Amino acid sequence: MFHAAQTPLHLYEARTAEDAVFAILGASFEDAALTFADLVHQGQVELTDCESGERRCFTLEVV
Repeated sequence: MFHAAQTPLHLYEARTAEDAVFAILGASFEDAALTFADLVHQGQVELTDCESGERRCFTLEVV
């Protein structure tokens, strides 16, 4: 069984296409993208790992 405590959470800066910025916690970029879509109900997001500076963009279908 997977437990969230086994994987450290990272802090991500989530930026929408409209330049709104949110702080999102996630175990991975993919986890943070899904959390963002669930909380904000938007499917396009640019995520930046606040520790490493790595940046990735995601487009998700939100229904």
